[in-house]
Amino acid sequence: MTRLGKRLLIMYGAIYIFELLCEHWLKIPFVSILQLYPFNFNSFHIWQIFTHPFIHNPQAPIGFLINCLVFYFFAAPVEHAFGPRRFLILFYLSALGGAICGLAFSSVSGFNAPFLGMLPSLLSLVVIFGLLSPEATILLMFILPIKAKYLSYGTILITILTFLAKANPYGAYHLGGIVFGYIYFKRPGTLFAPDLIYLKYLKWKLDRKKSRFGVIDGGKKKDDDKPTYH
Repeated sequence: MTRLGKRLLIMYGAIYIFELLCEHWLKIPFVSILQLYPFNFNSFHIWQIFTHPFIHNPQAPIGFLINCLVFYFFAAPVEHAFGPRRFLILFYLSALGGAICGLAFSSVSGFNAPFLGMLPSLLSLVVIFGLLSPEATILLMFILPIKAKYLSYGTILITILTFLAKANPYGAYHLGGIVFGYIYFKRPGTLFAPDLIYLKYLKWKLDRKKSRFGVIDGGKKKDDDKPTYH
């Protein structure tokens, strides 16, 4: 764990303990104020877009601990590759992307549910780790060895399938986190740069012109002669 990773885990742990005390002991509706509601809910407030990644389901402490475990394993290598500043941007940009996609699909039946937690950011970390270190071996469930790239592809595939099947009411949030994390990983400046798009267009035109030409032998006997373009 890096220093930043430790601080983030301590912060999330402290918030969760405070959340448990408020919800179960003091009867303060801490979660209902900070979790993200769809637009068509009266409880929706703009600040929830920024607060929902920091709280977790107070009824599922085991789920929270699993999230912390995933963060423990995948955050450090991604931070080493990105640096602390870019890692923080990646982590919370993925959360913001998940919120944007979740709200965009909240009017669709099957996706109209309040959301909270850092899972979109965690899924983004898992996918990006597989892209950074594709040949690294991971013990899935601490038993099954699997290449990181297959874990990355599998995470993307399962997220897309559960979203299309409407099997998970939070599928849009999860998919949005992965998409925004991937875009940041590829760097928007290089992914959508006008100069790069224009160069790709010129290459496409050149390939198209080349496809109209054929390669013929030319009737020469020498083996070392190269074919001639006509």
